[in-house]
Amino acid sequence: MKALLIYFTMGGRTKKAAKAIASALTEYEITYVPIEILGRFFKKMEAIDKQEKGDFSDIEEELIALDTAAEHDLIIIGMPTYGGKPPKVFDEIMNRLPNLSGKRVALFTTGRFTANKALENMKEQVEAADAEIIDQQAFNAFFRLGTKEPKKFGEELNQA
Repeated sequence: MKALLIYFTMGGRTKKAAKAIASALTEYEITYVPIEILGRFFKKMEAIDKQEKGDFSDIEEELIALDTAAEHDLIIIGMPTYGGKPPKVFDEIMNRLPNLSGKRVALFTTGRFTANKALENMKEQVEAADAEIIDQQAFNAFFRLGTKEPKKFGEELNQA
């Protein structure tokens, strides 16, 4: 079986969770679509500001890779949490993913306090696209995110 693992990260927390989840997905051949904003703080904020205004040109190459979603049995989407919401790039990912009707989707968020709220927002959008959410998880960690919980989530996805 094939899984498409899409994640967005600026600080590395969501990437760390995605890699831990993938390490436990023994039943799947994984294709990654990492959307990473690297660099110093102000550069990251400029990139986020552009995305908030609908300009995703900096990550166009990664977004084009979403065209392969139909080839996968499972789509996993991971996002950080900003003010209780996923970043705008999640909306763009949902716009770019081909027909999700009947697709199996798993969601995860990372955050300090409001990851559950962002997860609910993501769930609503995915369900509106007629996809089947097979599992979801919010990873809340104030400073460091460990790998134990994300690995357990990946193990659960193998059984779903």
